[in-house]
Amino acid sequence: MIVDDLFGRVRVVVWPDVTGDDAALRASVDERLRQACAQYWTGDVWLAGTSAPPEDRLLYDTAWAEGVSVVPSDALRLNDRHRSRTAWFLPIEKSQPIWSASEGPPVIVFHSFKGGVGRTTALAAYAIARARAGERVAVVDFDLDAPGVGRLLDADGQGTTARWGVVDFLLEAKDDLPLSDYRHVCARERVTGEGRIEVYPAGMLDDAYLTKLSRIDLEAGADLSRHPLFRLLQRIREDEQRPSAILIDGRAGLSPAAGLLLSGFAHLHVLFATTSAQSLAGLSRIVRRLGFEQARRGLPQVECVIVQAMVPDNAEVGAIAEASFAADVEKTFREEYYAKQADEEDRLWSLDDLASSVAPHVPVPISYRGKLAFFETIDQIADVLAKESDYEKLCKRLDGRLAPPRIEDA
Repeated sequence: MIVDDLFGRVRVVVWPDVTGDDAALRASVDERLRQACAQYWTGDVWLAGTSAPPEDRLLYDTAWAEGVSVVPSDALRLNDRHRSRTAWFLPIEKSQPIWSASEGPPVIVFHSFKGGVGRTTALAAYAIARARAGERVAVVDFDLDAPGVGRLLDADGQGTTARWGVVDFLLEAKDDLPLSDYRHVCARERVTGEGRIEVYPAGMLDDAYLTKLSRIDLEAGADLSRHPLFRLLQRIREDEQRPSAILIDGRAGLSPAAGLLLSGFAHLHVLFATTSAQSLAGLSRIVRRLGFEQARRGLPQVECVIVQAMVPDNAEVGAIAEASFAADVEKTFREEYYAKQADEEDRLWSLDDLASSVAPHVPVPISYRGKLAFFETIDQIADVLAKESDYEKLCKRLDGRLAPPRIEDA
């Protein structure tokens, strides 16, 4: 097993298959890796055979179990250590959906590699659509570095939010604290109709907010389900009146918060991108994270929907942009997400699904709308978000992907 430590320097653990000269084995491994790794080689060769103390063998065996196999025979594993963003390196097969989709409610994460692409607005549109259908929806602001959805979906149209929020819950994470302390309700008929949106804001953006944020641990431990975020989601689900869906607004880019949200526990991931090279490169990394390793191991990919954001509102230019984006995304999914062929149980998204109009690689375009660029309250644009055809198409796609079994073309 190769251990790439926190400083990028290499150690090796060897399980000898025969009893022999330990000193000669160490010298042989040391000589080869000293040549191959140069300054990155530590000189540490640990033998995990029966001659090692029991406590050392336990440590080595635990490290082996945490490693990732890098050869088909599983004779060599890589244990990669990290200072931060540990959730990005967590094998997704170790992180299952937080609860069965059939048990509900579905957890939907909204993510974008670049900011300013309308991710939060689209989340609000979906929450409003479901609320106007008479549902009770929960919205969680996990864009902790740049919170916004809590203020967007405020309590009264005057910008009022809950006194405490997600940051406070992550610090306290006690079961005996009233969940109502961390949320406010957006339930104005002009916005939500007969339904309601229960909003868990990031927290009050006051002088204490940055101090609180600096104390939060967003790293993933060996058991991701023990993270306070999961306790918050469980508490929301166990509330007396369970919401029909939990929508999470995430942090953009490759942040620790984004890694946590894209670690496989959600039932659906809504990924926003534009035609820019930077945005497409970031999208490729996310798609690979959600699909490649899963498909390579014959495991179901993590479910996602792609949104093409900021499509030019000029019909001719918009059509060109949509065609270009669709081609780029299809190429990415061919290389980074789809399995080469379907499995017998049809659990995998494969190249056979390329013709499906609801397959993950088929984008939902949302055009730029100047009327959404400036507004004072969500009340002023709620009807636009509920009735605009682009947002209606997105809501329909999300509802379809959440409905079991997987929708096939008519």
